[in-house]
Amino acid sequence: MVSTLVVLSALIPLATIVRNQARAQALAAAETDAQSIAAALAVAASIEPEAGVTLELAEVVIEAFRSRPGLSIIFPDGTARGTFFAESPNIERAREGDAFTATIPDGAEVLVPVLLADAPTIGATVVVRAVVPTSELREGVFLTWLLLAVLGIVLVVVAGLAADRLGRRLVRPVSALSEAARDLAHGDLDTRVQIAGPPEVAEVGVAFNFLASRLETLLREERESVADLSHRLRTPLTALRLQAETLRDREVTAVLLGDIGELERAVDQMINDLRRPTSDGDAEPPVADLGAIVRHRSMFWKVLADEQERPVEVLTQGGPLPVPLSPDELGAVFDTLMENVFAHTDPTTGYRVAARPGVDATAVLTVEDSGAGFDEAIIQERGHSGGGSTGLGLDIVRKAAEKTGGFVNTSNTGTGGARVEVVFGTSG
Repeated sequence: MVSTLVVLSALIPLATIVRNQARAQALAAAETDAQSIAAALAVAASIEPEAGVTLELAEVVIEAFRSRPGLSIIFPDGTARGTFFAESPNIERAREGDAFTATIPDGAEVLVPVLLADAPTIGATVVVRAVVPTSELREGVFLTWLLLAVLGIVLVVVAGLAADRLGRRLVRPVSALSEAARDLAHGDLDTRVQIAGPPEVAEVGVAFNFLASRLETLLREERESVADLSHRLRTPLTALRLQAETLRDREVTAVLLGDIGELERAVDQMINDLRRPTSDGDAEPPVADLGAIVRHRSMFWKVLADEQERPVEVLTQGGPLPVPLSPDELGAVFDTLMENVFAHTDPTTGYRVAARPGVDATAVLTVEDSGAGFDEAIIQERGHSGGGSTGLGLDIVRKAAEKTGGFVNTSNTGTGGARVEVVFGTSG
């Protein structure tokens, strides 16, 4: 578009100049012939001043300039030799001694008076008239315009190809950088970009590669630190297992050993997760059924609720409710919400759990209790933790929901209790 405007801005004035130049050349040739004829008549008439410009002399001169059509020698009484003409104010003006060029319907006319030394009175002057038709005024203009148009098209095409090549040189590195950024966001820490393009784009590519390398280093250090911490937990867990086995109450020992075993499995899972590559494009994304998780985990928590005489209501709707999380992650979300209820409400306080389908294939988990409800600050933070309130631990829930493209809403129920609504998205 810009190249087209530039070419037009150059060709339009050039086309105008070509038209004006052709007109000027045609008129200049006619003026030269008319002035030559007038001079010839004046010289010939000066030889015999008494006769002046005669019809015979006019015929001889017209015959000498027969190569130019449209010539006329007009006498004061209207007699003429040469091309037919019609009387007009322009001829009357020329008889008064003015030499000029005027525009007529069929082109232009050049009028030159024949000036004699002993000229008669004003208005009785012989006038030479040269007509320049429109075709002669525009001779060669259309061909030149056609050539200019072809030249303009060629220039636009060449400019377009050059702009496309330049654009590709700029766009390709940017597209590659964008694709690499998406790969990095999906966990492919090995992704790098080839440094190419203009200096500014190349500098961005260098910065991106440095950022990717730095992220890989930081994540590796974090993994090593957490893995080391996880390994260190094995020692106190082993000590706890030995101490539990020394208890005399075998029932209590069995319960403690079960809890210790669960903790050991969690530590093992943490170590395995840390050793697993960040991104595995061949692995199927994890999917868990929210309804099944709620039904399964609710049975565990109902045992504790029955001991504390808490009224419980569990409701699942809509059949399978797939959530792009592993069963362990989804179970941890549910357990976190239940821990908040049990930790931050008085015994005998009831609660309600509901799992249902949401809009656009989402799944919604709602946990309500009949306790004192959230503080206003917790509601405003919408899912962030706050010590000393039912919001403790909601960061875990919020991060899991956001991992699926969902979100968390916290509010109070109509009866004043706390209400947490977790909306799970469809992108894992």
